[in-house]
Amino acid sequence: MTYTVKYKRPDDYFWTTIEKVEGDAVMKECAYRFFILEDQSRIEVPLGYLFKFSKERFLVIKKNMEKEAGLKIVTGKDNDSD
Repeated sequence: MTYTVKYKRPDDYFWTTIEKVEGDAVMKECAYRFFILEDQSRIEVPLGYLFKFSKERFLVIKKNMEKEAGLKIVTGKDNDSD
């Protein structure tokens, strides 16, 4: 599963889109966020930029946490009985 990220400088009007993102992290000491794509390539963007993540990012993070913990993580949506 992958997700999409949009980013832009605070004073820019248009967003740039990165598709097929498998993961991301922040390197505070270098002041950038990096994105690992489906093809294992890496894109780095300065931390001063604005970021918007698609809803699939939550699912990717949840899936990775479940894999690491060996447990199912229950969220509010999982508990909805309505």
